[in-house]
Amino acid sequence: MHIYAFGSVCRGEIDQGSDVDMLACVSDDACPIDGQQYSIYTYDKLRELWLSGNPFVWHLHLESKLVFSSDGRDFLAELGAPQKYINIESDLEKFTELFNSSSSALSNSLDNAIFNISCVFLAVRNAAMCYSLHVGQPDFSRRSALNITPALAIPHEIYNTLIRARLLSSRGHGTLISKTEILAVIDQFKTIQSWLDCLEKSQNEK
Repeated sequence: MHIYAFGSVCRGEIDQGSDVDMLACVSDDACPIDGQQYSIYTYDKLRELWLSGNPFVWHLHLESKLVFSSDGRDFLAELGAPQKYINIESDLEKFTELFNSSSSALSNSLDNAIFNISCVFLAVRNAAMCYSLHVGQPDFSRRSALNITPALAIPHEIYNTLIRARLLSSRGHGTLISKTEILAVIDQFKTIQSWLDCLEKSQNEK
């Protein structure tokens, strides 16, 4: 078994909303590790993802830290760099579809607003993360959409609302989001859509 930390703790970006992302590399899926506390992958699955250039394994390659090794080896380091990431077109399409469905649901009803805003955040953050990897400047942080070029041009307080919704939806952590804040997010949907369209156009020019 090999255990790694990854994510914000390895970037030094911990705040009150952070957790510690942990990866357990195991021989088979039948292990006693809590899947709610760890991301559990078999060695064979990780080798497969390494060969596909999956963004998650690029994240692990660039930012993970070995915490425990049962044999004194660093399994991920021995894999070397993953294959080149090549799925930007399909990934941008997937995250644009997630944004479209979530933004449409929220525009039609404020029911389930926290969940839908959380999905908007996932779409925005993951689209930016994949684009940053595509252009050779990987950014896996929560604020990747604000850091890349072209950056998402929405007010920081609106982006913070997206993050809060994600933390509320996934961890039950943070202050509730008001109706005024929800409507302010909805007002930015055209800007977000234009930005996603810009990413798609830009990746075709790379």
